[in-house]
Amino acid sequence: MANSFNTGHDTYVPYKEKQKNLAGIISRSITEVDKLKMEQYVENLRRLNHKVQNDTFKIQIVGTFKNGKSTFINSFLGEEILPAYNLPCTAVINEVKYGEEKKAVLHFCNPLPKDVRMTDIPERAFAHMKQYNMTDIPPMVIPYDEIENYVVIPIGKDPHEALKESPFEKVELFWPLDLLKNGVEIIDSPGLNEAESRTKVTMDYLTKADAIIFLLRADQLCSQDEMNFVEYYLKGNGFDKPFFVINRFDMIHSDREKAQIKAYAYAKLKEYTSFGESGFFFVSALNALDGKMNMDAALYEGSGLPAFEKRLSEFLTKEKGLVKLSQPSREVKRVLSSEALYKIIPQQRAMLESSLDEVKKKYEDVKPQLKDLQVKKDLLRERLTNKINMAIPDVKRCVLHHISNMSQSIPTWCAECVPQTKLGMMPGKDKIKRVAEEIAVYANEQMEKSQVEWKNDTLLPLIEEKIKTTFDSVEADVKKVFDTIDSIQVQLSNGGTQNATAAPTWQRVVGAVGGMVLGGPALAVIGGTGGIGKDFAKSLALEAGALFALSLINFLNPFTIGLTIIGMFVIGGSGTGDKITNKIKENVSKEMITQLNNNKDEIVDGILENVTKSFNDISEMVVKAVDTEISEVDKQIKNVIAELEKGQSNVESRKEELNVSERTIVKLVEETDDFIDNLVNTAY
Repeated sequence: MANSFNTGHDTYVPYKEKQKNLAGIISRSITEVDKLKMEQYVENLRRLNHKVQNDTFKIQIVGTFKNGKSTFINSFLGEEILPAYNLPCTAVINEVKYGEEKKAVLHFCNPLPKDVRMTDIPERAFAHMKQYNMTDIPPMVIPYDEIENYVVIPIGKDPHEALKESPFEKVELFWPLDLLKNGVEIIDSPGLNEAESRTKVTMDYLTKADAIIFLLRADQLCSQDEMNFVEYYLKGNGFDKPFFVINRFDMIHSDREKAQIKAYAYAKLKEYTSFGESGFFFVSALNALDGKMNMDAALYEGSGLPAFEKRLSEFLTKEKGLVKLSQPSREVKRVLSSEALYKIIPQQRAMLESSLDEVKKKYEDVKPQLKDLQVKKDLLRERLTNKINMAIPDVKRCVLHHISNMSQSIPTWCAECVPQTKLGMMPGKDKIKRVAEEIAVYANEQMEKSQVEWKNDTLLPLIEEKIKTTFDSVEADVKKVFDTIDSIQVQLSNGGTQNATAAPTWQRVVGAVGGMVLGGPALAVIGGTGGIGKDFAKSLALEAGALFALSLINFLNPFTIGLTIIGMFVIGGSGTGDKITNKIKENVSKEMITQLNNNKDEIVDGILENVTKSFNDISEMVVKAVDTEISEVDKQIKNVIAELEKGQSNVESRKEELNVSERTIVKLVEETDDFIDNLVNTAY
């Protein structure tokens, strides 16, 4: 396909070259660091290099059913890769990524969900699951033109079955396209107006996405489902840079109506994206796809897609790309400069100038200090564990208090609902069911609002405060350990000077355990200046509480409530419409409160598990960083002793190797500086 039909796609090529250049710098750095026997840093740089080489731009498409997601993705890729589903329940994620050969790989949930849907599973998949006794099921290759059989729930199925969770986690679809080869992945999400379990799948992936495309349709703009998702799930969880793409704009024929639709979209949605009006695009995915496939430049240009493709590629390669490449490049420079040039090379050179007996004596002199540091490391872990254990009960009380408040608010929410369905005298089960569901849906919406407000105003600030309190309390101890290590290195270097611009404590912690390889909130430490930092604490708090709202909503399904209400009320039910409606409101309220209280422990445990894991992860990072630096000092001394024991000829050879490495590393630092400067200059 001609380049003119891939507007913006060529932008990824120079970025890919930068990515390749950085990988080359890291590879050569690994070689030099390995020569210096900096074992832990070699391993960290290898992991860093793997991440740089394999990192992609993940573009997630979000939208309700029948908004044309599949057609939009196909138009973006320029081929009919995904089937245009005619069935309503897209149950799993589709990941479209590069592959030399076209193929699809089906991944299974491990473990399988408790409420798993086992009907209508293709025989091939079911046999594969049974082969592994339904446990730890490995992925399987499926025909790429049959993926619809695996990712949708057929029409006409029992509603209870439709609400059950799929046994499949995702489908990876590999395709030989240049856009994908240049590092772009497309994530096709389940529709938002489906079961809450599918919404959770979508939310889980949003935390990994580099760009979020919220797809709407011009003739049915801003439905309640769409506005709820934007308000509660995107904005409510801190996703402030979605692109709003309004599809099927070709169905709007008059210029006046087009202008009205644009104005309406801006008015309803512009507060939900920090891009402002530049985050809105009005397109015809079908025309774009036809234009690309039929080489019709006019049709493609008129579809509105070229402008979006260009804007998206610029956003990814410049704004997102700057972060993706600058963080690892700065970490490489830190290892080469702060660790290799200013510490390890002077230290090894000084010890090689000494006699074997002198170095052994120095080793014996510092052994008690190294042993003492190991004791302090264990005490540090114990202290962090105690601090975390003290923080968690406050979070638990906060969650329980919120659940209690919601239980008290549910009757009010149910009472203020005005159902659209009118019952009249002696209504049937169908009408009662519809009224019950309307009341439950309304109460659920109020619950969502309450959760978002509580999470942002109460829970996350509390977690942020606990994080800062916990880790700031040990910062002085960590710094003392690092200062002692630096002092030992000065002794081993015969009193030589160390790097005068040592990294701040928390930046040094992250660097010691692999820098950005850690991912997640630890990245916020890089570039910090002392203290755990508000940004770091806030990032960790968001990760700990990002999906808690879903744990509540999943237990309060309006459909289930509606059926329950029928069973509770229809028997012996009589009276006027208003009287019956009020009775339904009472029963809906009681049922929602019962469900909430029955699942209270599971809800609380889920939230506390997220919070505790985040605390423990960063605690282990701190302890591992201290242990790594202690171990590196010990290994360096032993390595020099081994060199001295080989004789003077070997020592002289080793000195020359250090001189060569020093010159090479100086050039690598200069090259890395040039790379960083070029990266920043081309990003703006």
